[in-house]
Amino acid sequence: MAGVKYYKKLRDKKYILEYRKYIVEGYHLVEEAKKSNLLESIIVSDINKYDFDVPKELLTFKDMKEISFLNSVPDIMGVVRLKDDSKICGNKIVILDDVQDPGNVGTIIRSALAFNVDTVILSLNSVSLYNDKMIRSSEGTIFNMNVVRMDILDAIEIVKNMGIKVYYADMFGEENLDDLKLDKYALVLGSEGQGISDKVRKVSDSGIKVPINKDCESLNVSVCGGIIMYKFR
Repeated sequence: MAGVKYYKKLRDKKYILEYRKYIVEGYHLVEEAKKSNLLESIIVSDINKYDFDVPKELLTFKDMKEISFLNSVPDIMGVVRLKDDSKICGNKIVILDDVQDPGNVGTIIRSALAFNVDTVILSLNSVSLYNDKMIRSSEGTIFNMNVVRMDILDAIEIVKNMGIKVYYADMFGEENLDDLKLDKYALVLGSEGQGISDKVRKVSDSGIKVPINKDCESLNVSVCGGIIMYKFR
């Protein structure tokens, strides 16, 4: 039996990278991890309630509460293996330029899977891939999406060498979304506070603006990204 101390380590980035596994909470995420063949074992407070055909450990509610990040402690958690995504692939790519809000990143990954994006690239300063809120916001779609973390300028250079134009989303972009039809693209989405960084603007091909009502100043990054991904799906 692994025990509480071990499972608590799997909430810490240092040990996640060392052991190549992490914890997810709740039936839905456990089920999605199982579907993706990433589920290694489960932790439960009722030994007879769940059967995922993986090793199972029974813990008390008190022990589960020590491991959980949630106010409402679930009766099942899963130990999930890290995916080994390291290569940019496909011709529909989304790049996150220091997007740090876990809810936004999770929602972007969920939209990316829904709208046929092949790879999501996180800059080195974007939110951790193992952030609990980000995983929950993705609704488990992170298990099925090719997600790569790397230096953003290196990523853009690789994408351009693949023959794919790089666009960034910006309310002052030169290209109106209504006028574009793209079969392949790389879309850069900027951070919540700073938007697109100057270094990314310099190496991108063009900016895309989403037409909105003049009374609305801007869109949330995950909403903006979802609209553009839907258009080019």
